[in-house]
Amino acid sequence: MSDERRSYLILVLLALIWGSSFILMHKSMHPVGKEMVMGPFQVGSMRIVIASLVLLPIAVRHLKLLKTKLFWWFLIVGASGNLIPALLFTLAETRIPPSLAGVLNMGTSFFVVLIGIVIYKNRPTRLQVIGLFLGAFGLFQILKIQLHFESGDLFYAALVLFATLCYGISLTTIKFKLHEVPSLVITSLSFFSILLPALVIALVTNAFEPIYTHPDGLKSLGFLSVLSVVGTAFAVFLFTKLVSISSHIFASAVTYLIPVVAVFIGVLAGDQFQLINILWVIIIIVAVYLMNKKSRIPLNKKI
Repeated sequence: MSDERRSYLILVLLALIWGSSFILMHKSMHPVGKEMVMGPFQVGSMRIVIASLVLLPIAVRHLKLLKTKLFWWFLIVGASGNLIPALLFTLAETRIPPSLAGVLNMGTSFFVVLIGIVIYKNRPTRLQVIGLFLGAFGLFQILKIQLHFESGDLFYAALVLFATLCYGISLTTIKFKLHEVPSLVITSLSFFSILLPALVIALVTNAFEPIYTHPDGLKSLGFLSVLSVVGTAFAVFLFTKLVSISSHIFASAVTYLIPVVAVFIGVLAGDQFQLINILWVIIIIVAVYLMNKKSRIPLNKKI
């Protein structure tokens, strides 16, 4: 299978996994009804701890790389791409709905382009820019119909946007600083580098206590385990692989598909879906295609 076909396959799989992760975050905190079993920092820290332990056997085999200058890049990827967003997203979802958090996650694409231009002097092609804005337009049209923004809290929405900035930092670091390191090694060592701080946060917040003291603690652990193993460890590996075989801009296109998946999950749960949205979904798919095309005319070249 060619890298191009593999990149599309991974993109769709990631959209399905991460499109469901916002619900899993919410259910980890509220497994039954509206009662909170685990707090946002408890869920966020335990998510990283569990994912790190799953990847630990792989990380141990490559610990020698942490003794080199690459350690700081692994730490940046781990902190900005996993630990900080895990805490911010769960905190934000105490006040805003999971679907809105998924929508705001699309800010990653814009930060990826901005960081690529400002820090790494990497200019997107014209087709990629067209795809970027075309996808934003299509997504906005769906969200304008399907979601209600008035119920959101601006401060908590801003936390999600800051998390997308962190994602942008992590993504561009992988692409421009760790491109020669195998994807599985990047994933395992970046999680290993944040295992200790995540464990400290979990202990300080008594994250283990609700699991065995609350009647619904095991249900929370069940949702949290799926979120950690599938939605974090496995998904981050897939994402790192996607970054390595495609452009950083195309990899960020997953944030356009995640809200679409979230909307369809809402439809399965009973939400209304207007047929006009099919048109906007097609536009988003075209936009993602354009974001993966390498135009021969860069933005800074005069015709």
